[in-house]
Amino acid sequence: MSRSRNSSTTSCALTRLAILALAVVWHITVPAWAQAQGFPFKPLRVVVPFAAGGPADVMTRINATALSAQLAQSVVVDNKPGAGGNIAADLVAHSPADGHTLLVAGQAILAINKPLYGKLSYDPEADFSFVGIMGSLPNVLVSNPDAIPARNMKEFIELARNKPGAISYGSNGVGSLSHLTTEVMAAAAKVKILHVPYQGANPQMTDLLSGRIGFSFIGSSTTLPLIQSGKLRALAVSTATRLPQLPDVPTLVESGFPMLDAPTWFGIVAPSGTPAAVLAKLRSAFAAAIDTPAYAEEMAKRSTVVVKLSAEAGDALLARERKTWADAVRTTGATSN
Repeated sequence: MSRSRNSSTTSCALTRLAILALAVVWHITVPAWAQAQGFPFKPLRVVVPFAAGGPADVMTRINATALSAQLAQSVVVDNKPGAGGNIAADLVAHSPADGHTLLVAGQAILAINKPLYGKLSYDPEADFSFVGIMGSLPNVLVSNPDAIPARNMKEFIELARNKPGAISYGSNGVGSLSHLTTEVMAAAAKVKILHVPYQGANPQMTDLLSGRIGFSFIGSSTTLPLIQSGKLRALAVSTATRLPQLPDVPTLVESGFPMLDAPTWFGIVAPSGTPAAVLAKLRSAFAAAIDTPAYAEEMAKRSTVVVKLSAEAGDALLARERKTWADAVRTTGATSN
């Protein structure tokens, strides 16, 4: 009788354990599946680390419209500028990882800020998952023709060598892509130039057009009309191939700077920990959004290249960019201090 009772007790215990195990599996797997099936169940919020009206903001709003159509849900753009993008990045890194809060991020947040600032409230490598690239914007080395008479890169470098420290250039701030690109170029050419950092594109452009600074690296969507009107002169572009809109302007690679294939790109990332099924749905919707003719047309109007990358290719791009710009920060001695 005792043996039978013990056997019955053991059987009941095993049954309870089996039920508990099934409950655990149900708890872990079903909510993620159910969330993916219902995602998105509320409007998405895309946080932009720049003020409204700039190239990244405009690109994001075009992308938001296309993404909204794919997901059949509203996509709200929320501008949170400041601290080199760190304010926006910190906000999204610590947001619920449910796929409804996303971040617009480029080289600054994902590759430059960590070596530049040293210590951040977020980890660019560990705290975000790649969704996709909205577009790649070629940068153009543009000069004020009255301030710098050089008509090509050869004349420009000769002028800089003959007047060390006399030629000034503007950037979007210390450690920005425009700053690091220019300093890497100057180091390779063995010239000394004067850096003038700005808080925004508008005051920088005002000073460039007035001749207070001699040149800048600025996105092609902003510079093309000014180049075409003769107010600025294009000396080189920061992409591996020439721009169709500027067929006579050489690339920096062609001009003797093979390390400077450096367009500005902006991507979308989600907080790490976003369920795999939700992330897959986001990536699929994003890929479909940027693959539409309407999206391509809007990007082409702004001389922006549509970049289609898988998650694996996106991760590989981020790894290359982190090495490239960490090396640039170290080489130039740039620091947030």
